[in-house]
Amino acid sequence: MSSQTEQTTSTFHLVEQLFQNHLTKLRQSDAIPDGHPISKNPADDGLRLRVKDVVGIDLPPAPITSVLVDAYLQANHWYLALFHEQSFRARLAPIIRTGRISASEKPFLMLILIVLMIGARFVCPESIGPHDALFDSALYSSQLLEAVEKHLFIALHDVTLESVSCALLMSITYLLERKTKLAFIMTGIGVRVAQAIGLQDETTWEPLDHIELQVRRRVWWSIYMADMYTAQAYGKPSVFAGSRFQVFEPDDLDDTLIACPGMGSFEVREDGTFSRVTIFSYNRYKSPLYSIMSLNTQRMRLQQINSVYARLLEWEKTLPRELRLDSFSSTENEVHQHGALRIFALQAITLQLTYDYNHLLLFRPFLLNKKHLSIQLHPHPAEAQNSISITVRDQLSVSAIRMSKVYDWRTILVLASRTTCAAQVCFQLFTAGVVLAMLALSDLSSPQLVEYKQALARLINILPLIGGGTPLSNQSVEILTDAMHIISSQEVKALISNATNDFRTDRSSPAVAGASRVQATQANMQSSTLDSASQSEVMDDTDMWEDLALFPDDHEVDIAGSESFYQSLALLF
Repeated sequence: MSSQTEQTTSTFHLVEQLFQNHLTKLRQSDAIPDGHPISKNPADDGLRLRVKDVVGIDLPPAPITSVLVDAYLQANHWYLALFHEQSFRARLAPIIRTGRISASEKPFLMLILIVLMIGARFVCPESIGPHDALFDSALYSSQLLEAVEKHLFIALHDVTLESVSCALLMSITYLLERKTKLAFIMTGIGVRVAQAIGLQDETTWEPLDHIELQVRRRVWWSIYMADMYTAQAYGKPSVFAGSRFQVFEPDDLDDTLIACPGMGSFEVREDGTFSRVTIFSYNRYKSPLYSIMSLNTQRMRLQQINSVYARLLEWEKTLPRELRLDSFSSTENEVHQHGALRIFALQAITLQLTYDYNHLLLFRPFLLNKKHLSIQLHPHPAEAQNSISITVRDQLSVSAIRMSKVYDWRTILVLASRTTCAAQVCFQLFTAGVVLAMLALSDLSSPQLVEYKQALARLINILPLIGGGTPLSNQSVEILTDAMHIISSQEVKALISNATNDFRTDRSSPAVAGASRVQATQANMQSSTLDSASQSEVMDDTDMWEDLALFPDDHEVDIAGSESFYQSLALLF
């Protein structure tokens, strides 16, 4: 898969072009930006270094290490595959056995530490007990975090594929550790390391065996999706959006061949062939979803927004049964007992939430002016005359309310709370709550007001379940509860105002009293803290541009700005 835009060229790249037909070997160039790193001395790699001397901590015995790796795989590998399991274990075994590494294995050692740290965070104590009843997984996880933070630049000094994975996993760790700024920074580091090793263009890669090739593709698509999600969550520009890349989707390896029991769907692969849906199909479906939304970082006209909207709708139609949440309605209670069923159920619920979340992102700018909420959407212009009319408000309502209804899938949500996806799911549900609050306040007379409040209540109950009492879930619940109080307060003010107006109109002439009451009720109930402008039932595209004092034919309008949902939420308070 590739995205073609203008490609930049470094000065050193021109140097290579200049001398390519004249010199077989260039001079040392590691001090020049984009130059080649200095050649390593093979003798240095022959030295075996003690792990504790390198990072200040020993690795646990082999049985405990194996349990922690298993816990990591259950918590993250289905969600973000960053290596090949069998190859990882094969490289890990001699390091555990000898307690030593070569100099070139330092980045891999850092990856081991981070994998074990995440595994220790999510491991069940019952799994550790038979091997060492005194092993404290929580303490060991915090010790590993301290060691990683002290020696992280080991993974960055010699930029490798493991360096990208380390940065990405540390970003996830910091999200779980309430260090959101560091999470943002670590994703950026991973993105830049990926660029430094040319991960975005596989035509520049050296010859690789099949497994190495697929792992590099896995890591590329993982950091690409992380960059897109980070841009969405933080309201910042994506690094990769609009950039040129050429990396094909990864094929299945023997660690991702598991299929869903009782189902046998096929997916259409990038080359047009059909293959059975496996646990890695999730990533192959998720990455196009982020590619579609990468367009949302550009300055967009309404026509472009409709185009992205249409692509989202088409994407949803392509999902196989294995990745649709409704497919697990009759087997939800079995997901605990069956490992493969558990993975597909987790993938289905996170995909559905991400799909609806992307609709919220796409139409987020319209929330800031309630007149724009009634703009009609035409994802398929040719079918507009025969299709049911849907407005921005309709789509925001449908997506946010459906996200709240994952409350009905509490068994799967409990499983998700024990994985690394919990932070992303928490934030997506929090976003749905913000949208619901803003929709409610945009029109207190809406027939959907009760439905909005009920959906908010569901989200407030869901968040502790998925967040497991983490700071992210606790803070989200507190903020959404405050939003509920604001909605109630505004309703009370509107009712009191209406009662006052009713009293005044009752004392006026009977002939005009009824009409006056209706007008007063409509005027007061439609007031909100977000916008005091009047709202027409349906507003066409031209009205929107005129309201902005701009015209679509002559100006580009940043209708999909990079403002974060947290900034939008500030308007509520």
